[in-house]
Amino acid sequence: MVTTSLPDALTRLGLLSGRLPSFVTDVGGSGDVLEVVADARSVTNLPAPVRLATRLTPKVTARLRVEDFADGVATVSVDASAGGLPAHKLLGLAAGRIEGRLAARRLPAGSVRVLPDSRVALDVQKLLAAREPGTRVQGFAFRDGAVVIDEAPAA
Repeated sequence: MVTTSLPDALTRLGLLSGRLPSFVTDVGGSGDVLEVVADARSVTNLPAPVRLATRLTPKVTARLRVEDFADGVATVSVDASAGGLPAHKLLGLAAGRIEGRLAARRLPAGSVRVLPDSRVALDVQKLLAAREPGTRVQGFAFRDGAVVIDEAPAA
């Protein structure tokens, strides 16, 4: 079992290159909730309605919780708010950007998918196996602001 920071976990999965984007201002959490705070004004290429909303409420707080882990895929619920408004309702707008980022990093297509009801499917097994062949993931969770990846010994 590996317990690591969010940037280290995302780097290991190939979704990041060492550091969180500059618009992420804080990462923490308690229990099984990971909390990420961002300054949305610093995000580039936002759709016009979202860009307008960020002027009114620039601070976005997202609370992430792993709802389920099956067959290497973690289903993560996203509860985000900006000035009391439900920002997670806009998660669907990020789907195209996510797919583009996966393609740019040459990661497996569909390994991160936006689902209905403000959830994200993260295929931890597929992402990790693409970078570390032979790795088998048995679990994925958040614990007190950290990411926990439970791995089986390589066969």
